[in-house]
Amino acid sequence: MQMKFLIAASTIALGSAGFAGAAHAQSTGSVDVEEAIVVTGARGEAAVNGFKSPETPKAKAVLTQELVSRQNPGKAIFDTINIVPGVNFTSTDPYGAAGGNLRIRGFDGARISATFDGVQVNDSGNYSLYTNQQLDSELIEQVNINFGATDVDSPTASAAGGTVNYRTRLPKEEIGAALNYSHGTFDYNRVFGVIDTGIFTPFGTRAFFSASDTKYDQFRGPGQIHKTQYNARVYQPIGDNGDFVSLAGHYNENRNNFYRRVGLNDMRTLLGTATIPAAAGITPASPLDLGNLTDAQQDTIFNFNNDATCTLPSASGGSGRQSDTASCSAYYNTAINPSNTGNIRFNSRAMLSEKLIATLDASYQYTLANGGGTSVFAESDANRSLSGVYNRQGTRIGAVDINGDGDTSDLVRLLFPSNTRTHRFGATLSLRYELSPENTIRLAYTWDRAKHRQTGEASLLSASGDPISVFGGIDDDASAVKDSAGNVLQKRNRLSYAILHQVAGEYIGKYFDDTLTIQAGVRAPFFRRNLTNNCWTIPGSSNDAYCTSESAAVVAVKYPTYAAPYAERKVAYNAVLPSAGFVYKFAPSASVFGNFSQGFSAPRTDNLYGFDGVKIQPTTLVKPERTNSFDLGARYSSRVVQAQASAWYIGYKDRIISSQVLLDDGSTLNLDRNVGRVRSYGFDASIAVRPSDMISLYTFGSYTNAKLRDDVLSPTGTVLSPTSGKFVAETPKWQVGGRVQFDYEPVSVGAQVKYVGDRFLTDINDVIAPSYTTVDLDARFNLGKVNDKGGIYLQLNVINLFDQFYIGNLSTQAAASNNPQVEFGSPRTVVGSIHFEF
Repeated sequence: MQMKFLIAASTIALGSAGFAGAAHAQSTGSVDVEEAIVVTGARGEAAVNGFKSPETPKAKAVLTQELVSRQNPGKAIFDTINIVPGVNFTSTDPYGAAGGNLRIRGFDGARISATFDGVQVNDSGNYSLYTNQQLDSELIEQVNINFGATDVDSPTASAAGGTVNYRTRLPKEEIGAALNYSHGTFDYNRVFGVIDTGIFTPFGTRAFFSASDTKYDQFRGPGQIHKTQYNARVYQPIGDNGDFVSLAGHYNENRNNFYRRVGLNDMRTLLGTATIPAAAGITPASPLDLGNLTDAQQDTIFNFNNDATCTLPSASGGSGRQSDTASCSAYYNTAINPSNTGNIRFNSRAMLSEKLIATLDASYQYTLANGGGTSVFAESDANRSLSGVYNRQGTRIGAVDINGDGDTSDLVRLLFPSNTRTHRFGATLSLRYELSPENTIRLAYTWDRAKHRQTGEASLLSASGDPISVFGGIDDDASAVKDSAGNVLQKRNRLSYAILHQVAGEYIGKYFDDTLTIQAGVRAPFFRRNLTNNCWTIPGSSNDAYCTSESAAVVAVKYPTYAAPYAERKVAYNAVLPSAGFVYKFAPSASVFGNFSQGFSAPRTDNLYGFDGVKIQPTTLVKPERTNSFDLGARYSSRVVQAQASAWYIGYKDRIISSQVLLDDGSTLNLDRNVGRVRSYGFDASIAVRPSDMISLYTFGSYTNAKLRDDVLSPTGTVLSPTSGKFVAETPKWQVGGRVQFDYEPVSVGAQVKYVGDRFLTDINDVIAPSYTTVDLDARFNLGKVNDKGGIYLQLNVINLFDQFYIGNLSTQAAASNNPQVEFGSPRTVVGSIHFEF
C-alpha cells in the first residue's frame, strides 16, 4: 500500500484560553460559533472521565485528554475513539505506529474528513487516512466525532461520511516540563518529552516544544516500526476578550516494515481445499466463514510471514543468466513504508467590533512517502515475456547491464516504489456577525491548493535484498536504474494539482427563551484537479503507466491501445450542500436534536488517471459520490451523566471502491469498482455515569444496516458483480462495549471491552470475518507531586487482556475469486510507563 500522508490545508481548530475548555468544532470559526452560540452553561463544560455529549444539532461525541491519557502512551488517536458508538478502528498493531483502518457508520477512512487542528490529514489525492502519522497523544486536548455530517465550513472535497477532528493543547501559563518513558512487549521503547516556557513576555506569550521517539519489533514476522516526532506551538493572547494568534509546527518521520497480509489463496495453499475451497465453491449462498478455523489452523495462517533473509542471485554476476524471479519477492525489508511529513499551522481570532468577529486560519504541509515493493526486470526487452518478469516492462528498457556483470541476459529484482511528494497550502477566513443576542450569521471562504508529484523510480537493491535508498531512485540518485537512453526507469510520472475554493454560510437562531436553537447552513465547494501524465496510460491501470524513452510514433505502433501522455487536463466538480438542524431543551439537562446534511466526495486522482479523456474515455466510475444524512436523537448532559441516543439514515449514490491487487510478478494494480447506491440506517447510544468520585461507568452500543442497492454493471449494462441487496463489506452490524474505572488514591484501575460483529470481506458477501471481543486494562499508581504541581505516576496498560485471536484489517475485494486479504489483531501486549511532570 502506498503511504502518503496528505497534506491538506485549511482551518485550524484551536481555541483561545477563554474558550478552550469546551469547544467541539474543527476550525477557529466553528469553535467560535459553537462556544458563543450553541454550547451554553455548565452543561457544555460537563464531562464524565473524558466522555462528553456536546449540545449541537449533529450526532456527536467528544473524548478529552482525561481518557486519552489512560490509553497506552503514543496510541493512535483513531484507536482511542474505537470506544465511541458507530466507530470501528482496526489497529495494525497494539501500539498504533503501523497504522490501521477506520469505519464510521459503514464509511471508510477515505470518506471521513479527518482534521488535526483543522488541517485535513486525508490524502488530497486519494483521500486515504494514515493514522500512524498523527500527533503524539500527550498533546491532544480533545477529539470530536461527527457521525454522519460535516461542519458547514469543513474544508474538504471528500467528506461523504462525517468527520473526526482533534486539537492540540494550549501552552501552559507556568513554566514546566514532562517526560514519559514506556517499555513493553515486542521490545517496545518510547520516550516523550515536552517543555512549556510559561508566560515569557509582558504580552502573555507562551509556548511549548516536544519530541518523541518510538521503536519496537513487529508482533508477527520480521520487521520493525520506528517513529520520530517533533512539535512546537507559540500562543499569543490579545487583550482579554478571547482574541489571539497562534503558530504551530509538526514534523513526523516513520520508517516501517509492513505486516504480511494473508489472502484466501495463501490460506488455501496452507490449509488445503477441504478447509478453503476453490473459488468456484465459495458463493453468497454458501459463504466461507473464517470463524470456523480450528486453533491449529489459526496458528498456521498467523505464522505465515515475510522472509527474514534474502539473497539475490543477480548480485553474484558472471556468465549466463542469473534470475531473481524466485528470490526475495516476500523479503520483509522491501515491504516498507518510509514517510517524512510536516506542517506549519497559523490561526487567529480578532473581535473587530462588539458584534463582528473574524478568524483566519492558514497552513502549509509537506510529504515525501511511498509504500515499498519490488519488481523483476529483464535486462534485455527480448526477455520481457519470461515468467516472473514485470508484466508491463514492454520495450521501455532496451538492453542495459543492470547488475554490472558484463551481459544483458539477467532478470534483476529492483525496488520499484510509488513515491509521492506533496506541497499543500490553504487558508480559511470566517466572519461571524451578531444580528441580535438571539440571531447570528457567519460567512466563510476556504482556499486550498495541493501539488502532487507522483513518480515511481526504480533503484538497486543490495546483495541481501535491502534498499540502497528507501525512496528508490528519486531525484536521480546513485541507486537509480536507467534505461538504454539514460533516463531513470519509472512506473509512473505525473503532476497533479488539487484546488478547492469553497464558500459557506450559516445562520444560528435561538427561540422561546433559548430553549430552541436552529442552525441552518450551506457549503459550496468548487473543486478542480489539473492532471499531467508524462507517461502512456495503460487501459485498466490507474497506478502503473508505460514510461519510456521511445518516441510517440514507436509506442503508438507497438501498443495501439495505450493513450499518449498529456498535460494540464482539467476536471471540475462542484456542489451546493445544504444542512439544517435543531436542539430543543425541554429540561435544564435534557434535549432532543435533529440534523440533515448533504455530503460530497469528488473522484480521486487514481480514478482519473485510469483514462485520458480522449482515447480512453471516462466511465461511470468517475462520478462524484453524494450522500443525504439524517439524524434524530436525545441527550442528557450533566456532571454526573453524559448520555446520547440517536437514530440515523444515510442515502448514498455512486459509491466507488478501490482495491489493490498483487500480481504474480510482484507488482500491484489499483482497480476501481462502482457499487452504485447504498442505503444505510441504524442507531447509536452511549451513557457515561459517575455516581461517586470513586467509580465511573460507560457503555455504548450501535447497530448499522448498510446494503448495496445495485449490481455492478459494465458500460454496456452487463452484470459484472451481483451486489444488489448485499451488505457493505468491512462493516459490522453490531458493536457493543464499555468502560469501568475505579479511583481510590493513589491507585486508579480501568478496564474497557468491545464486541465487534461479523464483517464481510467481499461485495457479494461470500467470505466472512468472524466477530470478536477484546478487553483492555489500565492501572495507575500516583507517587506524589513535584513542587506542588505535576507529579510522578506509574502506569500499566494491557492490550487484548485475554489474548483473543481475531482478524483485524480487511483488504476487501469484489468476490472470493479476487483473493481478499486479512491482517490479524495483536496478541496480549503489556506496556509499563513512568511519567514525570514538574
